[in-house]
Amino acid sequence: MKRRIERILVVTLLFATAGCAPDYETTYVVPPVLNVRKGPSVKDPILTQVRRGQELRIVASEGKWLSVLLPDDAPGWVHGDYLGSPPDVRASLNRDLQKKQGTTVRRRTPRPVRKTSKTLSIDGLLTGLSEEVPTEILPPLEGVDRVIGATRKGQVVVEFWGDEDKLDRAMMMVSVLNLSEDDLNVNAQFALDFVKSALPGLKRDREWMVRRLKEISSRDEGSGELQAKGRVVSFEFLKALGAVRVTVEPTT
Repeated sequence: MKRRIERILVVTLLFATAGCAPDYETTYVVPPVLNVRKGPSVKDPILTQVRRGQELRIVASEGKWLSVLLPDDAPGWVHGDYLGSPPDVRASLNRDLQKKQGTTVRRRTPRPVRKTSKTLSIDGLLTGLSEEVPTEILPPLEGVDRVIGATRKGQVVVEFWGDEDKLDRAMMMVSVLNLSEDDLNVNAQFALDFVKSALPGLKRDREWMVRRLKEISSRDEGSGELQAKGRVVSFEFLKALGAVRVTVEPTT
């Protein structure tokens, strides 16, 4: 089996050298986060992590393990049980949004937010939104605290990872495809408010955000990052969900 996979990889390299792109099968990450490993075993070291909705290309297989190319073309191995189709991704997201047992409704009265604070907090990101997004505390995943929330019938979803006053990362996903122009404008305003809360002083308006969301979805790929005050904001199109994910992370 190992030799067969090596031959497949050699053929792939030959195709790339010849300028012919192989027609890989596409699949999508179903759970909120998934480890990418150096080899086809849980004993192999973790190279990175991918997130729900990200598109992967299958190069080869070994049992239930799949050799894949990540969105940035980096290679790695993931377990096939955690990959699926766009409906699988949507179902996974809906399960998280509908979880009640074992969860706690997060408080909705925000604490005072210090504008000079360099740490990411849930309150600091939500208080800048034009409308409230109800949130729920979910069970930790791999030891990391999680909070999720949604509004506009799931068109706007927020996910927070880490301590709520010192987040590891924060994400907002807004639907962009098969919407009326009015709905797209409202979703764009949510995304803009989220980004401005992360990057105070950003001089952008809703029209700029609408253009950016349309550009990212039409190109079927992420856009350049915004960075300021120890924080970085990135944009990523999720074909499986017809949405753009805005991720805010502290810089080291």
